[in-house]
Amino acid sequence: MNRKKKSLCKESAVSETVGYIIIFGIMMTGIALVTLYGYPLLLQEQANANIKNMERNMIVLQNDMNSLTYKNVPYQETMLQVSGGTLQSLDYTKTPQTFRIYFINNTDILPLFKPGELRFISNHDDAVISLENGAVHISYWTQGGSAMLSEPRWFFDQTNQKNTYIFSFINKTSDSLAQTGIGTVRMKLIEDNRLYQPIDISGESVILEYNADPDNNYNVAWRNYFERPDLHLTEYGLSEPYHRRYLLDTTGTTELVIKEFEIEILSL
Repeated sequence: MNRKKKSLCKESAVSETVGYIIIFGIMMTGIALVTLYGYPLLLQEQANANIKNMERNMIVLQNDMNSLTYKNVPYQETMLQVSGGTLQSLDYTKTPQTFRIYFINNTDILPLFKPGELRFISNHDDAVISLENGAVHISYWTQGGSAMLSEPRWFFDQTNQKNTYIFSFINKTSDSLAQTGIGTVRMKLIEDNRLYQPIDISGESVILEYNADPDNNYNVAWRNYFERPDLHLTEYGLSEPYHRRYLLDTTGTTELVIKEFEIEILSL
């Protein structure tokens, strides 16, 4: 009997040890699977949520600028939460992208215009969201493309047998500013904004030109916008990687109105 009891005790100990090893192995395997597959997915979902949040924030800031420029509001202040990246305010002197409008004989209507930029750079992704000249873009460095999330206030109006182009150009000035976390974006309209009188361009060859920043290229976004049928623009010349030229439709009586505004970013 004693021998039988000793044998049973030994087998019981072996059984408990094997069971413990099996359960421990299952737990470790589960932890490894979560770490290998689940955690990266959680990080990616968080990065996507941060990007979506900043898309909404940029559209809010675009609406603030529209209030300053078109509704005669002198000052705007908005509290934002910037997560998963950094929001930067870039003075127009520090961004190379330009707009220009001129006659085909190279006489300027709007000389080189540098808009400046509000730019969000994601920490965990290659996404960049930009508010430039009244438009909101998103681009991805690895894909080399861009898309316009929200359009600027540009119009082609046809009334009483007269065509009118209305183009708005928004220039941003600021010190070197950057923000992450919760902050307040304060901006004001500079008093010396200019409203150009309508220019008769009937029958003239007038060119709209956009020169992109090679390092932060929104060329595709602007190209898709310029080629909308309702803007009545026709691509002029050969396509280039960072430059776009378009002819305005000046058939019949055509006027061009250019509105130019300057906004100062006071804080982020």
